[in-house]
Amino acid sequence: MAEPKCPECDAAGMSHIVSKESTERSKTKQPWFLVVHCDQCGHIYGVLAKHTFSQPVTPKLTLPNL
Repeated sequence: MAEPKCPECDAAGMSHIVSKESTERSKTKQPWFLVVHCDQCGHIYGVLAKHTFSQPVTPKLTLPNL
């Protein structure tokens, strides 16, 4: 089975790919992002959104009286 390898330090294996929650937090103390990185050298593979808005915000439209 093929194992992922870090392009920066050549660390091989899924055990070296870790994630860390962002320090930025929502009003409910949920982290905004997860940063996926190599635990050996810190190479960042990507940033994933963790906190999303659960209720859509509908715009309020006010029409003038004519």
